[in-house]
Amino acid sequence: MDQLLKELSLIGGVAAVTLVSYLVMRRSGASGTANANRLLSGLLGAFLLLGGVAKFFLPFTDMFAQQIALSQLPFPALSAFAGQAGEITAGIILLGYFFGWQRLQGPISDLIFALTTLLIVIIMLVAVYVHLHPAVPAEVLPFQSKPPVLTVIIMALAILNGWLRRKTRLS
Repeated sequence: MDQLLKELSLIGGVAAVTLVSYLVMRRSGASGTANANRLLSGLLGAFLLLGGVAKFFLPFTDMFAQQIALSQLPFPALSAFAGQAGEITAGIILLGYFFGWQRLQGPISDLIFALTTLLIVIIMLVAVYVHLHPAVPAEVLPFQSKPPVLTVIIMALAILNGWLRRKTRLS
């Protein structure tokens, strides 16, 4: 129960920051699609960055190590590093798009955004595998729940964010 409260407070903090950001962002004069893309980038970026950084601290460090070990991912040390570094990197990039959305335009920026979206989808697919692996108990998973509900939601939001970016750039 204590773990659940920690995770819910993390998500609540991200939601509060996103709400304040949205209220400020509404005055930007951008289209609704661009604002939705920017807001979703900020939300996903904050969530991924906080999730990746949280893995440096107990009990998240131990839970993450157990997830990697029990799911029998290849090269456990590399898998753990790649997962954590991927979350932090994707989070920083998306927050960069949130804060610098007017300056980050053009084909290179679009490619980086698309690759970041792909990175998030890959990380979430691995997380789905870990959640569904029979040797991984619910106690070492986020929210201590076997169904990968949050993982699938994050993956869907990342895909939606990529689609919104593409739609904004084409219009």
